[in-house]
Amino acid sequence: MMNLTARLRQVVELVPVCHSMADIGTDHAYLPLFLLEAGKILHAIASDIHRGPLERARTHLEGEGKGKEIELRLGGGLSPIKKGEVDGAVMAGMGGLMMRDILDADFEKAQALSWLVLQPQNHVAELKQYLSSHHFIICREDMAMEDRRLYEMMLVKPGSMKEISLLEGEIGVTEEYRQHPLFPEHIRRLIRKRDFLIQGVSEDTDNDRNRRRREKAVEEKKRLEAYL
Repeated sequence: MMNLTARLRQVVELVPVCHSMADIGTDHAYLPLFLLEAGKILHAIASDIHRGPLERARTHLEGEGKGKEIELRLGGGLSPIKKGEVDGAVMAGMGGLMMRDILDADFEKAQALSWLVLQPQNHVAELKQYLSSHHFIICREDMAMEDRRLYEMMLVKPGSMKEISLLEGEIGVTEEYRQHPLFPEHIRRLIRKRDFLIQGVSEDTDNDRNRRRREKAVEEKKRLEAYL
């Protein structure tokens, strides 16, 4: 079985055992191939908006003899798949705002999926806030450390949950997440972001906008420190 990065290994852990899935923005099709070999799926659609990654994926799959089980499709977002065609979908390695826009653009199709595994590279809180207010439930959250960078990921299903603030999205919404071995480091990194802002704005600034930003950072830092 092929080796995956720490980030993708944690993504694999979140994927439920199912018949079929779509890997959106597949690149080399490493993820669906691993899921197939691990017995977690029987069939996959691997899509990408660019032809280059799909050709690399085709070469890779042909070398592994898995061209029949993993179908390659050209297109952006959820457009290459039909409503109800797969059980779930993975989006890993793209920005959180792009994921939000993909879900919003094909909302009915996204709601027809049994599950989604999302691993945004940035804007994680904004994505989580969107999910909470658009009939998705964040069921599980996970994280992985790779090359000193902390990656967050989540298993999402259609449904309803309490709408969350951006700060709640940054911290994490599930109790299980707060028991994660990397959670203290996650919180320390969020605190450092506030420290950077606090130190960059004088306490007696005359700029109202900067003063409010500083006050907000001070308040959020106190809330974050309570988790350590």
